[in-house]
Amino acid sequence: MIDELPTRAALTAAAFLLLATGLSVLSVFGGDAARDAAQALAGHLGRALDEVGAIDGTAIFRGGVGVAGPFELPPNLAGSSYRIEVRTTDVRVLVGAVVAVAALRTSVHPFAPDHESYSTADLRDRDAATFLAGAGTPFVVERAARLVDGAPAFLTFVHLP
Repeated sequence: MIDELPTRAALTAAAFLLLATGLSVLSVFGGDAARDAAQALAGHLGRALDEVGAIDGTAIFRGGVGVAGPFELPPNLAGSSYRIEVRTTDVRVLVGAVVAVAALRTSVHPFAPDHESYSTADLRDRDAATFLAGAGTPFVVERAARLVDGAPAFLTFVHLP
């Protein structure tokens, strides 16, 4: 048995140091896992949106948790809940304090294609809005033919169903 007070104090301090070291190592690895998972998902969604943006025709894809296809989302990332933001020029995946961003080659419009024609200024104003989707929120990716300033064009839209 350890009866001396200085010995007990030294062992207690050593136990606290080991515990703190173990917790910090776990938090570092957990942060790396969340960061890697968020970056992988952002990259995947960015590539899938760019592929839709390359289609010279109309197409509709559904996305969300458990929705089969290129926009299927996992229920969580590294054991944490997450959120997705689709903006005109990028896709962001947010997990806690981690933000992963994937740039888009093709512009995406984060609203439903509710008009047959748009002006460039109207698209710019409406694109200022951000499309938000949690992991459980279903969404639609749509490639549609519209008139932009009177000229026909295929545009990519991301919106809620």
